[in-house]
Amino acid sequence: MEEDLAPDHPEPPTGPPSPDAIRARADALRDARDWAGAEAAYREYLAERPRHWQIHVQLGHTRKEQGDPEGALPHYRHAAMLAPDDPDPVLQAGHVLRFLGRGREAAEALARALALAPGSPDLRHVVALLRHRTEPPPEDPYRAPPPRPTGPPTQLAFDVTDLLDYLRAARTPTGIQRVQMGILGALLASPQRPANVVLVAFDGGTWRWWHVEEAAFRRVLALARIGGREDDPAWRSATAALATADARPDAPIVAGCTLCSLGNAWGVQEYFRGLRRLRATIPIRYVAFVHDCVPLAMPEHCLDLTVRLYARWFAALSLHADGILANSRATIADHARFAAPLGPVAPARLIRLAAEAGASPIAAAQAAEALRTPRPGEDFVLFVATLESRKNHLMVFQAWLSLIRRLGADRVPRLVCVGRPGWRADAALALLEGSPDLKRKVTVQSGVSDLALAGLYGRCLFTVYNSFHEGWGLPVSESLAAGKLAVIPAHSGLLEAGAPGAVFFAPQDQPDLVAKLEMLLTDPAQRAALESRIDRGAARRDWPDAAREVLAALAEPEEPPEAPRLLPLGRHLPMGWRGEGLPSLAMAWAERVRDGLAWWWQEEFGVWMRDGIATLSLPTDQPAGTPMRLVLELRAPPRPLALRLRARGTQPGPWRGLDLQPGETVRCVLQAECGQGGLAVDFDNGDGVPLGDRFHRVVGAGLIGLMLCREDDLAARLGALERAEA
Repeated sequence: MEEDLAPDHPEPPTGPPSPDAIRARADALRDARDWAGAEAAYREYLAERPRHWQIHVQLGHTRKEQGDPEGALPHYRHAAMLAPDDPDPVLQAGHVLRFLGRGREAAEALARALALAPGSPDLRHVVALLRHRTEPPPEDPYRAPPPRPTGPPTQLAFDVTDLLDYLRAARTPTGIQRVQMGILGALLASPQRPANVVLVAFDGGTWRWWHVEEAAFRRVLALARIGGREDDPAWRSATAALATADARPDAPIVAGCTLCSLGNAWGVQEYFRGLRRLRATIPIRYVAFVHDCVPLAMPEHCLDLTVRLYARWFAALSLHADGILANSRATIADHARFAAPLGPVAPARLIRLAAEAGASPIAAAQAAEALRTPRPGEDFVLFVATLESRKNHLMVFQAWLSLIRRLGADRVPRLVCVGRPGWRADAALALLEGSPDLKRKVTVQSGVSDLALAGLYGRCLFTVYNSFHEGWGLPVSESLAAGKLAVIPAHSGLLEAGAPGAVFFAPQDQPDLVAKLEMLLTDPAQRAALESRIDRGAARRDWPDAAREVLAALAEPEEPPEAPRLLPLGRHLPMGWRGEGLPSLAMAWAERVRDGLAWWWQEEFGVWMRDGIATLSLPTDQPAGTPMRLVLELRAPPRPLALRLRARGTQPGPWRGLDLQPGETVRCVLQAECGQGGLAVDFDNGDGVPLGDRFHRVVGAGLIGLMLCREDDLAARLGALERAEA
């Protein structure tokens, strides 16, 4: 008799794999980057579960990764239909549309995604980058920008853009940052502060003004004063919390506001275009603090890029600023001198800088003793300045070497230099490195906190400060406020900073510097007598005093002169940034006429438009209805472009088509009647073309230059014709 023997381990039942097993296999193939295999497996899964929207998204990814972004779109769109409340499918479709160069569709898709997830900082950022494609073309006749507000400000908004940029990269502030931090710190901490004060910043990448959280800002100021380590976890956490623009709401700026920049906005990308955009919807005043005009007065001591950026900023300031704050009468005079060729000069108010003691002497001494040099009890002289050619450390080092050789090393104290190495410090550092005598007597330190610096002022014999030109010279005030003599050259703003009792030497006169230093080192009685004459009260103005002066200047604005901020007619206006070292009206207007968001930055040839609608705003004083002629010089992008353009004066003119072929330069003429206050030109670049640069820019036409004149100005028309034939 045969027996049926059951196996000890029965075989698993055969049959088709479960949907979950298919999905697991598809995910594994995806993770292995086998996109074709993953696509087949995801399709097999969706045959069983066709409403699983996340897998439709994954299927779209497989098509995209196989080089078929167009084929990915239907899958993302089907997923969006299945999950209308989830932003991810729409977001994925938007990214693909951007890649395909379909900018307007991408902008609309990403805006829908943001509407579904309004709290997403990443989505807010990417939507802001594409705002130039969602704004409809203007259809109104041209109208001049709204007039500036009059009377006391309804609100004070302090722009901290450049300060945040600095603090993202460094912890210990230099002169301009210390001024901003001192004034704003005192203002925000004051119980008498106005109720209408806000902090704002500008994001040049997204043309967005955003609200800076005051509590986070004050925490960063406090940490910057007490420490110098940039890898400190508390510092990193505080700066990250402060400077996350995309996570913060828009700046709550209201009509009648005075927007004040206490720093230097000359390095902020597209700053004035952002200001014009803000002013187009909200009537505000703009006041800027000019700390010095060094890049214009002493360009040889600045980076070439710094000189060019500063000159362009200074030129544009003449068309945008309603008021100027400055730290010295010398700076006010410098500003007036360089601004005079640009037209009426905005009124300037003097804000004398402060040098408060502030810190506990015990805490400051302890912080200073924690530094590697000077050693406890060691005599030293202090030099606080960035190591750069303008501060002329080389001359001070040479003077120190002369003193060592004249008096002997034992009679010459240590020179402690506090500051970061900067522009063209090589000669000074090379002398220091090559001289054993100097290396024994000179120490260079960076990353010194304000607290430790206060301790160094308290312990030093005296200070030395050298420079070719200064707006003020904060270390001079700090030295005198601490009761320590400052040996400084007699020029520029240093004459005012050092007035309470500095020891002056003839500028760039090394023998005179050596003589003054030798006198202070070898004659303690004379040094003590000079110290006793320091007017410490005049030197030690607390930052709250400076803050009150700022508030008074902003609360009672001087009305600017009736500046005809009008485009010069009949003159060729080059749009390129050729790197001139001095500001000019042409430079100012090349910045001023670009309106809206659809422009890239200026380059040597001119400026590229973006995809979408770019606009020129050309203000004039011609009566409405005056026939005008505009000559435009355009550069074609790397691929063919079907450009449309029109003029808007008393009414929008008809669109005119212009086919641009790669490599060509085209001159065209537009005729229109002047509107109320001027003329506008709109350029419709459609979806643009890839420029092929490292920034992956999509561009429309390039604008090389323009000339606007009255139709009956035959001389200007002839000049434009001759230029075209040249």
